Amino acid sequence: MNFGLLEALEQLEQEKGIEREEVLQILERALLNAYKKHLGAQKGSDLSNISVEIDRQTGNIHIYHDLEVVENVEDSIHQISLEEAKKINPAVKVGDIMKIEVNPKKFGRIAAQTAKQVLIQQIRELEKKKLYEQYSDFEGSVRTCEVIRVTKDWADIRIGKIETRLPKREWIPGEEINAGDMIKVYIMKVEQTRKGPKIYVSRRTPEFVAGLLKLEVPEIENGVVEIKAIAREAGIRTKVAVDSTQLNVDPVGACIGENGMRINAVLRELKGEKVDIFRWAEDPKELITNALAPATVTDVDILDLERKVARVLVPPNQLPLAIGKGGQNARLAAKLTGWKIDIKPVLNV
Repeated sequence: MNFGLLEALEQLEQEKGIEREEVLQILERALLNAYKKHLGAQKGSDLSNISVEIDRQTGNIHIYHDLEVVENVEDSIHQISLEEAKKINPAVKVGDIMKIEVNPKKFGRIAAQTAKQVLIQQIRELEKKKLYEQYSDFEGSVRTCEVIRVTKDWADIRIGKIETRLPKREWIPGEEINAGDMIKVYIMKVEQTRKGPKIYVSRRTPEFVAGLLKLEVPEIENGVVEIKAIAREAGIRTKVAVDSTQLNVDPVGACIGENGMRINAVLRELKGEKVDIFRWAEDPKELITNALAPATVTDVDILDLERKVARVLVPPNQLPLAIGKGGQNARLAAKLTGWKIDIKPVLNV
């Protein structure tokens, strides 16, 4: 029994997540190629008469070479002389096919080294493939990572076993990140490269806020609450329109949580950025009204339905709130709803 091989396969499975059957198949191919090289076979030669089998229970390696018994050998890769064949089996006759087991230890040193190199390379490629398959599932989600080092242009972070960079342009504006911090990032894309999977991350995208809410609100995870639209100016404000697939579930209340517990967990990760959560509406008047929260809206006039232009009337004391600092509240409401919004004050009658 080949305990060394079995132990190595078990270790690969535990540490790298590579199934033993995959490694065994790679090893069989590597040994087959090595034996062919040992025979000095020319490229393109028909070597279908050679096979390698590894016992799945014992780990023992068997190499078989099928040879036709002939009087005079003209092709040593496919034929064996009757004289040599009779030394193995006295009952053999010309025309028979003999299945001869070859001792792997008789390989040439170069051929054996080739087999080892092929095996190592194939396992590395398989490991990269497995890592990519694992991390490609992370795409479109928020994950916790460790900050390894910070430069003026980026932060090096580790997500599981993989290191990547969080560029400064993908930080929340004004935030400080230090080595040793545990932060959350949004996985924008996972790309397969020659060196393994490459992960692109951000804390600045609207999807980052949506991902944080999904982590904190089970109703979003299970589909009871849906995020219908989101608009964000990172570091300043995010607006989120939510809806419920069940009449008895308040989507806004689910996102806020008891005593604000859920939304506060999101706000802590956003470093003070404001988040407005309101109910989605199919009616554009209602949607625009909701989107301008926390401002109070008196009326919404649809000026051009086709071009999506609306005039919003608000009390004079609500005008600064409706527009927001630097116009950000009105700008985000327009971005989320898809409507061009003209905000005007109206005097109380």
